[in-house]
Amino acid sequence: MLEFKYKEWKVNILSNARYKVAVIASGSSGNCVYVENGGVKVLIDAGITSKRIEAGLQSIGVSPHDIDAIFITHEHIDHVNGLRVFQKKYHKKLFLSKGTFEGLKEKDAIRENCEIKLIPQYSEFLINDCVINTFLTDHDANEPFGVSMSSGGIKISLATDLGYVNKAVFSHLERSNILIFEANYDEEMLINGIYPWHLKKRIMGKKGHLSNRDSAAALLALNWEGLSHIYLAHLSRENNTHETARNAVMEAFVKESHTPVFLSTWHDRPGECVSRG
Repeated sequence: MLEFKYKEWKVNILSNARYKVAVIASGSSGNCVYVENGGVKVLIDAGITSKRIEAGLQSIGVSPHDIDAIFITHEHIDHVNGLRVFQKKYHKKLFLSKGTFEGLKEKDAIRENCEIKLIPQYSEFLINDCVINTFLTDHDANEPFGVSMSSGGIKISLATDLGYVNKAVFSHLERSNILIFEANYDEEMLINGIYPWHLKKRIMGKKGHLSNRDSAAALLALNWEGLSHIYLAHLSRENNTHETARNAVMEAFVKESHTPVFLSTWHDRPGECVSRG
């Protein structure tokens, strides 16, 4: 296992914007991301226990009481496992699609007294001074979406659980300064691994997950001089390693004049925090 040392990255971008990004957990066993931009503090997904969410926020100096909203990208258990308990304690406004809401009602993952805002997969709205966009992602869920948050010249975007990178995903991720992006599996490890063939086909399908190779190609196309950090997210514990994912992406960027910082994410602990202000 890679040695982990907590580190907070300070980004030197010509902007007065304050922001903070931390991937509290990422992977098939649970996902939760904290994004602060334009004075807005949100969680994207709550797929780990409420206790772990609280500890992850505490590790970056954020109180759960200060969260403005929670975005749920889709209804799979690794994105909502801690939602009901966290909502019982903190009563935060939920943003999710109608399809996700219907899926969560079946799982009994939402408390009846939650404040809920149903949004389409494609949406744009303001919370304080932050423009928030959602966009369709191709995954085997009801109505999944990705999220981008823009304020003060800073754009922070998340897209995971992707079978492939459709035009909408690409257009919404362009000109991001910080990206949380999927690199789920190494093709050789998956094909030669222990999973049954039907599961391998599901993962490799257009509504499954993104391979290291496809992730690297997409990130290369999204690279620009303002892209400072990329979190390689939702890594499979069985069909990938941090070294394998990083090497695949770094190889794609070897001839680039501008290379962002690539950050690892973990299923069992927070990764590095990127912040300014």
